[in-house]
Amino acid sequence: MNRFRRLSAVGVAIVLGLVVGGCGTAKAAPDPGFAGHWTSSQWGEHYILVDGATTKIIYEHDDGRILGVLDGSKVTGWWTESPSRQPTRDAGTVTFTLTVSGDTRTIDGEWRYGADGNPRQNWDLTWVGADIPADIVARFSDATGFVRHP
Repeated sequence: MNRFRRLSAVGVAIVLGLVVGGCGTAKAAPDPGFAGHWTSSQWGEHYILVDGATTKIIYEHDDGRILGVLDGSKVTGWWTESPSRQPTRDAGTVTFTLTVSGDTRTIDGEWRYGADGNPRQNWDLTWVGADIPADIVARFSDATGFVRHP
C-alpha cells in the first residue's frame, strides 16, 4: 500500500509538472528579418525594432511611428504621424508582409486612414541593413509616439 501511494504521488507530481510547465508564457518566434534599416520611395527611411511579438517602427514622413504585432512574416499595427497622431488624418491600420528571397528582403505594405475603408497598396520597403543609428535607437524608448489601435 505504501508503495502504491509513492507511485501515485510521483505520477501526480509528473502530471502537475507537465501541466504547470505547459501553462508558462510561450516564447515568441524569432524575427524573420524585419529588424533593421529600410527605405521607401513613398515614405522615406524606416527603422524597425522587434522585441518578441512587439514591433516598433520609426519612419521619416511626418515623424511617423508604428506599433505592431509580429506574426510570422507579417506585422499588423497602427501607424501615427504628427501633428495629432489621431485618426483619420494622422493614424490608421497597416500590415507589412516580409518576403525573403536569397539575400534580398522586401516588405509589401498595405495601409488605410483610420480603421475603415479600402486599403492602399503603396507602402513598400527595401532592405538597407541591420544598423540603426544611436539617436534613432534612443527614440524607440519614447512611448508617447507609439499608440495602440484605439
